[in-house]
Amino acid sequence: VVDLVMLGYSVDSAALSHLAAVCSGQSSSVHLKKIDLGRCSMNGEPEAKPIASIVASAHLTSLILDGNIGFGNLGLSAFAAALPEECTSMTRFSVADCRLEPGCAVALGQLVHKLPKLDELHLEYNSLRNSDVEVLLEELSSHHLQHLHLSKNQLDDGALDSLRRFLSARRPLFLSVCRSLFCSFGQAGAVPPCYIYIHGNRMSEAVLDSIARQRLCSNDRVYQGARYVAQNRVHERSVSSLVQNYGGNFHNFASNSMMSSVGGYLRDDSHLVYIDLDGCHISDDGIRMLNNGGLRHNKCLQYLSVSNNCIHLLGFVTLLEAIVTGLPALRAVAVNDNPVFDNVEMSGALYTSCLQLLGQCSRLILLHLTATCMSDRVGSDIVKSLLTDKSRLVWLKMGNNELASETVTTLCVAMEHTTTLQYFSLDSNHLSDKDVQLLLNS
Repeated sequence: VVDLVMLGYSVDSAALSHLAAVCSGQSSSVHLKKIDLGRCSMNGEPEAKPIASIVASAHLTSLILDGNIGFGNLGLSAFAAALPEECTSMTRFSVADCRLEPGCAVALGQLVHKLPKLDELHLEYNSLRNSDVEVLLEELSSHHLQHLHLSKNQLDDGALDSLRRFLSARRPLFLSVCRSLFCSFGQAGAVPPCYIYIHGNRMSEAVLDSIARQRLCSNDRVYQGARYVAQNRVHERSVSSLVQNYGGNFHNFASNSMMSSVGGYLRDDSHLVYIDLDGCHISDDGIRMLNNGGLRHNKCLQYLSVSNNCIHLLGFVTLLEAIVTGLPALRAVAVNDNPVFDNVEMSGALYTSCLQLLGQCSRLILLHLTATCMSDRVGSDIVKSLLTDKSRLVWLKMGNNELASETVTTLCVAMEHTTTLQYFSLDSNHLSDKDVQLLLNS
């Protein structure tokens, strides 16, 4: 069972026909699961038919054709027509940046109909318009697709009506529409959620306000969120309106001044499980405001990321206190790219408190501390505090710091006391050959 990646190679119809013959051979011992033919200079119709034969004979689960700008509508139509009915193995199909133009909706509808198990459909960086999306969403109303990528196309406010109809017919729905928010509608049910990504189009804030005011039923509630950066013409008022109605996450948008509001969205009855505050210019004061606003009272949050901010040791300790005293569901925290341990030798009692709190974070499964200005001594102290016999940590990342032999030695000893650790990242540090050999021997 193999994945075939031909990214960047020039592939013609003869080569694809040969591959199709190999896949369909009864004596073949090669079972392809994924084929990546990105940027392979394919020119549409001649290559489309052998690709369809490969999909049918190899029982592919993933086919990626990104960046073949000669593929276009003709290639998509030929592929959809040649594809046999009920290709139940395919779960991912990607034709991003393939020069798909207005009028491709019929082929897309035919494609979706023939791939009933499709989970992901990537159509980014093309020229789809509102009418194409309307036809596609109608075809998807009874389909179990979970991820529809429509970013960087030519959608505008006219797409709102078709989105509304889809919202009404298919719940729950996850919709990424604005620069900083990923919001959800509906309740958990038998139908899997559908994630729609339409950032980087031509939506105005009026669209977001309209969606925000559209409550689908009285007991709708948010039960999950995620981070996806979007770039439409929106303002803070629209984002706030969406979050208050449906919950969501900020990315590259918020600031200290908004942290109290964000904390308020994380109140006791919030069902948000994932929040991303990466790159939001948050300082220690912002973490304090977030915590006091309601973070520490949240009972559902499972993943919190505050990477790429301006958080120092005081803010990190505040975050640890919230984890230890509340947040019973939290299992993963990312604090990458923050000056947390810069000049930590000047911190005294605060540093001691940090180590004590780390030792009490036994519920955490994932902790990312990449690029946090960690010296070798600090790295050793952190490993000693975290990796005890009570630790449940599975993944610990401490890359891009100043770690060396002292941290490695402590890690080798600590691994005798923890049974859960599976992944430990020390990339971009100062390990010597001797340090690496010591790790291997352990």
